[in-house]
Amino acid sequence: MKLSARFHRISRRIGAGLATFVLLPAAFCAVAAAAELSESDFKFDGPLGSQGAQIERVGSNHFHITLGHAPKQPTWCNMLYFHITGNAKSNTLRLDVSFPGGDRYRFNHNSATWAYDAENWQAIRWVNPDEPRRRGDSLLFPEFTEEEVWFGAQVPMSYENVVELMERWGRHPHATVHVLGQSLGGRNLYRLEIADPESPVPPAERWVHWMGNQHPGEHNSQWRMVGMVDWLLSDAGADCRRRSISHFVLMNSPDGPSNGWYRVNAQGIDMNRSYFPHGADEEKQAHEAYIVQKDLEELMASDAPVTNLWSMHTWGGLVEPIMVCGPEMGTVLGPWQEFRRIMQENDPQGLIKPLAIRQKPGNGTYWNNGPHIQFGITTILCEGSGDWTCKQRSLDAGAALMKTLADYYHGTRPAER
Repeated sequence: MKLSARFHRISRRIGAGLATFVLLPAAFCAVAAAAELSESDFKFDGPLGSQGAQIERVGSNHFHITLGHAPKQPTWCNMLYFHITGNAKSNTLRLDVSFPGGDRYRFNHNSATWAYDAENWQAIRWVNPDEPRRRGDSLLFPEFTEEEVWFGAQVPMSYENVVELMERWGRHPHATVHVLGQSLGGRNLYRLEIADPESPVPPAERWVHWMGNQHPGEHNSQWRMVGMVDWLLSDAGADCRRRSISHFVLMNSPDGPSNGWYRVNAQGIDMNRSYFPHGADEEKQAHEAYIVQKDLEELMASDAPVTNLWSMHTWGGLVEPIMVCGPEMGTVLGPWQEFRRIMQENDPQGLIKPLAIRQKPGNGTYWNNGPHIQFGITTILCEGSGDWTCKQRSLDAGAALMKTLADYYHGTRPAER
């Protein structure tokens, strides 16, 4: 009997311990539930933001975001960018996104990416990207392993990224950073100039290349230019730096990324409908477009005028250059077909479509047409890569384009008589 009673006492103690052990996971579950995401964890006004975005909770880690619209453009939605400032770890996330104003420029027509550090971006697919009439779409994120998360369109580039790049490039002895003026939001408009200052070739005998991005939300075209600059400043680009001058305007609307503006500046003007082919006009022209065009006109009036101008953009598919030829093609240099052949040789990864030609420029307010109309120079509309989610592909495509310019524009430019 004594043994039996002792056995029962031990059993009760073991049972109580087991009960305590069984209760522990439930306590941990309660802690996890308390740490689920809330509306206050989402930030829409950082370096990558979305002006006017509103968020509401639908359910556990399930939210609805209503997008705002571009300035003075009630039917043009802002793009979705946000920063989850905390509590993301161990949570999944569903976002339902809508824009009630229309679908002229859809928020889901480009690729989308997210990152834990705003640098190493990975792809995420919209649920219904191929249904253009839908005014809503959803994103389904996997379980997060870090507390903070950033989200953006294509592979995002913020104005702060531009500042960092200019600081890095500016340390190279062959690079000069020019501040052309300030945007309406007070951000610098930069032009990066690359040339070997110790070259025996005078400026008047150098080929001059000009590259610029007009639509602030077309980030893969901006990274394409980064690839061009990095190749040009490498050892491989030394001879090109000696024989040429290259100009890069990485972001013509630097207020765009922090507001989610896909195509416009603060005045609501489409920045690729902002060129004035009869001359820059401070009173009538978009603020930032005037500053950049006025600077271009000063370059054209200098002893080293621009030979060719690239307007960098994105749409779906491969990088797609479309050229209007200037006077050097087929006269001083080989025909445009030679340019196309060299480009294909420099693109072993097949990132770039074969060069296409337009016989005449179109709308003069486009930056790929206006400069040809105004100055008669070679202009290139460079589209494509809008569905890419890998930054390296854009960098590699840019390097191939810059090498093509170096190879085709061989020797030096004949001095004007």
